[in-house]
Order: sequence, then C-alpha cells, then structure tokens
Amino acid sequence: MFPASRVAVVYNPVKPGTDAIRRHAVDRAHRHGWTDPVFIETTIDDPGAGQAAEAAASGVGLVIACGGDGTVRSVARGLIGTGVPMGVVPTGTGNLLARNLDIPLDDVDAAFATAMAGRSRLIDLGEVLFTDADGAEHEDVFLVMLGTGMDAELVAGADDALKAKVGWIAYVGSFTRAVLRGHRIKTLFTVGSGPKTYSRTRTLLVANCGRLQAGMVLVPDAVIDDGKLDVLTLGVKGPVAWIRAAGALTAHTVLHRVPALRKLVAGLGRARRMSEPMEFSQGARMAATVLDGPAAFQIDGEDAGTVTAFEASIKHRALTVRVGL
Repeated sequence: MFPASRVAVVYNPVKPGTDAIRRHAVDRAHRHGWTDPVFIETTIDDPGAGQAAEAAASGVGLVIACGGDGTVRSVARGLIGTGVPMGVVPTGTGNLLARNLDIPLDDVDAAFATAMAGRSRLIDLGEVLFTDADGAEHEDVFLVMLGTGMDAELVAGADDALKAKVGWIAYVGSFTRAVLRGHRIKTLFTVGSGPKTYSRTRTLLVANCGRLQAGMVLVPDAVIDDGKLDVLTLGVKGPVAWIRAAGALTAHTVLHRVPALRKLVAGLGRARRMSEPMEFSQGARMAATVLDGPAAFQIDGEDAGTVTAFEASIKHRALTVRVGL
C-alpha cells in the first residue's frame, strides 16, 4: 500500500518524451509536497483503466494520465467509484478534455503543476453501450463527445504519421474528404423522455462538453458538470448549407468568448436561428439506431470502429479532475 501523499503517473511508454515526463513529475512532486511518484506503463491490452484502478486500490492520493484522449478516457474509467482525483498531462493530438478544462497544452511542466497543485473539480462522466457491425456489444465511457457519421469518418480517415508530425491539422484533409463524399446517414433516436426523431444527418453527435481544437465551439450549451448530454444533428446538403454551418460554428465560438454578446443574442431570441442548420437537444440519456447499415463511430476523438445502435447516459459529477486555480 502507498500513502495518500503518493502520486501515480500512468503513461504510454512508446510515446516520445517519456524522460521529460518522469523528470517533470519528480520535480513537481517535490515542489508541491508529494512523495516520489510511482510510474505505471500502459499496454496494448490495457491502455490505462487497469493501471488506474490498481493505483487507486493501493492508496495513492492522485492518479495522473499522461497521453492523448484515449489514455485519459481509460484512466478515468479505472477511477470510477474510487474517489481518487485524476490529473491530466495532455500529450496527444486532440487533447479535448484538457481544452475544455483549460488545462495547459504543449507544456508538460505546467500540466504537472496543475495536476499536483490545482483544485479538484467534479465533472460528469458519459457511459455508452454500442453494437458493432457484427452484432457484438461494447461498453465504454466518454468525457468529451462521441458520434457517428462524418465526425467519426474524419477521425478514422486521419493519417497517424501525419498526426504525429503536425497535430490536429492532420484532420483537415480527412475533413475535406468527408465533406466531398456528401454522405448523410439515416438515424432514429430519442433524447430523454422525448419522442423518436428520424433524421438524415451528416453526423449524430453526443456531447458532454463542446469545445474543439483551435478554440472552436461546436456545442455551445454543453456544460461538463450539468448532468445533461447535448445531442447535435447536422443536416447539411449543398454548398449553401455548408456556408451556413460554418457561420453557425463561428457564431458559437464568438459568443462563447464574449459572454455579454451571448446574453444579448439570447435575449433577442436569435441563438437558435444562428445555429441553423444544426439541431440541438438535451437529456440525461439518449438512444440511437443507424437505419442504413453500420456507420463509423468515434469516442472522444478515437476511432471506435462501426456502430449499428448505441445508448448513452450521463453520471452526474462522477469524476474528480484537477484543474487550475
């Protein structure tokens, strides 16, 4: 057993920069009153959940996930129900949870400082049960968003080598290919206790929070600790609709950065109109079926294969994450 003053660092040993991770972790532990960290490597078979659960069971006071959104999600899964907080040192391509919680990016030392000396914040945790093209069922968790359609095709189509070189910019080519395909999927879904909704959509997205790379805000009403899922459908067809969608994305981003302007727009009743052709709904759970065959599926920006049906729900404030003061 370890004392509560001990911190566990879960990291992927094949990623570059492991020496810097170890060095900064030890330095920050000494500076912020923690004892020497214990370092635990992920494996191909277990990308973090088992390591995090074992560390929590051993009595550590903090588990830090070092890696991309896949590693962070796995560590979070291992900490469910333990009460042990999670720190995040983002070293991946998207780093979506870190972006939504304002955890330092591209600065390993600053991220370790936030994890070891920041405050604890309770956030919601999403759970998903999905059926793949072969009829097999899978359970997982998500912290940011999941979806089927164009967003998942974008993730699956991005080149891993290019992502390692240029980061999230590697998704630009994948996005262009997804747009040019012009493919819309047929879905039937329900949100909360609402009616069944039929949609031909470019993407069906379920969000726990709404910020993407480069400061873009895709889902403006998504709040990471409100106990709700935000469901987005994007029914664009043709260049005019894409222009309107780009305008809506720009409006969401600007309004997020200028709260006074956001209140003014809401007061004038124009917020919904500015979101066209995006449609939003909220609820603590949702269920969806893809009607025209298996479609690509992504969880927190990670390729999750294909899906024919899925159910998502939210666990309100089920995970403690260390954030800035």
